[in-house]
Amino acid sequence: TVLTISKTRVLKKWLEVRKKFLTSCKLKKTPMKKFMFLVLLCLAWLCPYSQSVIYFDFVTHNEETSQWGLTPYYSANRTKIINLATYFQTKGITWNMQSDWTYLTAVLNLETPVLTATTNNKNIQRYLYEDLGVEMDPHAHESQYTYPDVAKLMDSIGLPESKVMGGTIYNDSNGVNIWTNLVPGQFGIIFPAHFWQPDYMMGGGTPNHVANLKYYGIWNPQSPSTFLTHDTTSRLRQLGVGCALKVKDTTAVADLMAEIHALVNNVQSGAYPLNSWYFQTIFFEQGDLNLSTFYNKIIEIADSINAIVTTGNAEWKTMKEAYTSWETTFAAQMFQWDCGMLTSINEKPETNQLIIFPNPASDFIQFQTEKSLSAEISIYDRTGKSVLTRSTFGSNEKIDIRQFIPGIYFYQINDSVSGKLVVER
Repeated sequence: TVLTISKTRVLKKWLEVRKKFLTSCKLKKTPMKKFMFLVLLCLAWLCPYSQSVIYFDFVTHNEETSQWGLTPYYSANRTKIINLATYFQTKGITWNMQSDWTYLTAVLNLETPVLTATTNNKNIQRYLYEDLGVEMDPHAHESQYTYPDVAKLMDSIGLPESKVMGGTIYNDSNGVNIWTNLVPGQFGIIFPAHFWQPDYMMGGGTPNHVANLKYYGIWNPQSPSTFLTHDTTSRLRQLGVGCALKVKDTTAVADLMAEIHALVNNVQSGAYPLNSWYFQTIFFEQGDLNLSTFYNKIIEIADSINAIVTTGNAEWKTMKEAYTSWETTFAAQMFQWDCGMLTSINEKPETNQLIIFPNPASDFIQFQTEKSLSAEISIYDRTGKSVLTRSTFGSNEKIDIRQFIPGIYFYQINDSVSGKLVVER
């Protein structure tokens, strides 16, 4: 398992080790080779006990609405997004702007020399991307323009080719299209000569957003009906964006930040699997920035998350930075975790105490309760694949795990009790 190290914790620990080392040497000169050996030894010792961090990123959509073609509305929004992107850049905050065809068409039609003179003689999207570091990806409801068509519009604006689908319906058609058509790549409908093939798709929506996926991790979905099944023969990867954190004009900042603090705590405490990959987006509609109260709310949320980032328990990352870290630091290991699932045991000792031992284990693991249960126990590997299911559960259940590969597993008893198992040899 490849691990992520909190810079703040490592630095603090290293300073402690350095102080002890110098004290033990009585501040005498130490040969550089010996000192570097101890540095490497220290890092090797620290890494196995490191914890995960959670990556945050703001994501916006501009939907298929006619308002983008209205000059007053467009110009007012233009001012707001420049101000916000400038503020984000000074604070090291990341932003992924996902644009649909109506907004991109407005950029092509409404960016006059008078406007571009205020943005380094560039249209608004080029300026945001090249000068202020805002990440650009296509978004499409595909009612008329498919993803290849929207990618063509971005190309016409002067943006580099994106490799990310900015949201899709995972279990059904998306307008006139469906995501499986993009696995081998696809030509556009409006621009039939333009071919586009993404590497990643993010989100995982449903019609009318009634049951969107809330998963962390990256995997290769098999099909719309078996979307959570990892299929190594499929090249298109799903980029999970975590819990549904959407900022609206009615959102209370305190409530949203309570959710965010809970997520960070889940990652740091082991309620979510340790040493894993967590990418969490904070979503809002670009058009809502025209309201000053909403704009100020986004600033307040950004500053509050930045306070968490300074502790070392979270980082800002663009979408590309996030999936690149998964490809490199995490060696592209498939990972999938439901936002609502915890590894901690949720039991009631006063009614029927559950004892699990030994844990870690190598050959057998014992589930012991005060009285027999009519329940089903399931054990999953860290990818979410079921490796064992037992429908009867006595008061002293012994399970043979000798066939399990060493690593981290998770058990679930009915829907009420869950926890983590470690297999070692």
